[in-house]
Amino acid sequence: MNLHPRDIVGYQGIAFEVEGVLDYQLERQELRLARLAGGGQVRYLEIPSGDMADRVVVLAEIAPLDITTPPPATMYHGGESFLLKLSGTATVLVTGNVPGRAPGPCTLWRYRAAGDRFLQIEAWPVAVRMLEGASVHQSMIEIRPATLDTHTG
Repeated sequence: MNLHPRDIVGYQGIAFEVEGVLDYQLERQELRLARLAGGGQVRYLEIPSGDMADRVVVLAEIAPLDITTPPPATMYHGGESFLLKLSGTATVLVTGNVPGRAPGPCTLWRYRAAGDRFLQIEAWPVAVRMLEGASVHQSMIEIRPATLDTHTG
């Protein structure tokens, strides 16, 4: 799965437009998140690195939790216990429009809880951002690539 700005992603009956893509390059791993906007909502869809993934992570930005960075290895949030699964400082590239994020360094912590729930904390030079969501089967996502307007009328 590869997403680009202006592609359309259908999810839960909403046609989201890809506004931008964040590429997080960590020491041993790369994460890609596409910022989706539609129906008055914003979501972040993790773009899997291989064609073999049958599940994808869909996240929404949440209000900052009352924690300091670096956060602990185990966190209790929303009635669930989240365990730290990935952390490090990433170099981030931004393609398209992703408000509140700019190319450069970002320290990232990714947590996982039962039921494939995820919590992601990002410490940017100007703010701390938090995302929460779950993994869903890829069949729940419909991707329609952007089309070029070739009308020369």
